Parts: sequence; C-alpha cells; structure tokens
Amino acid sequence: MSEMRIASVGGAAPARAVSVSPAGDGGTGFGDALRQALGGVNALQQAADESVREFSVGRTRDVAATLIAVEKANVGFQLTLHIRNRLLEAYQEVMRMPL
Repeated sequence: MSEMRIASVGGAAPARAVSVSPAGDGGTGFGDALRQALGGVNALQQAADESVREFSVGRTRDVAATLIAVEKANVGFQLTLHIRNRLLEAYQEVMRMPL
C-alpha cells in the first residue's frame, strides 16, 4: 500500500477551550460561556455577510475565501442549532421527571 500524507490546512483557527466553573467562585458561569459562544457564531455570520458583500460589489475576487467564510458561518450555526436542540431535550426530560 502507498503512504498518503495530508498537508496541514493553513488559516485554520485553533480550537478554543471554554472553562466553565460554578458562578459562586467568580469564574465564568454557564450563561457567560453561552453568551461568548453565541457572540462567536454571530461574529462568523457578520464576517460571512461582509465577505459576500465585498465579493458581490467586486472589491475582492477571492472566491475561495468568500466560500470559506460562508461555510464557517454555516458550520457554526448548525452546531449552535444542535446544541440548542440537545438543551431543549434535556429540559423536557427534566420536566417529565416525577416529583
């Protein structure tokens, strides 16, 4: 068998870790972590909108960068949607528990 090498993708952002600690110790609470994550998704959406706008008026001709920005926004939105659905399912499961 032949050996296949995969080159690293340039420009990929490193994964960010979000530390969540109980709100009583002055750390980041769940609500703050959620706000930060939604702010990041919103920033991706705005960057994609700006990239599409720049491409549509002819200020840039870099199709790849425009498509990458749109896909990043799409992936971020899809992840947010899946997390929301899981949180909603967990809430509904807790509400169905007998007292």
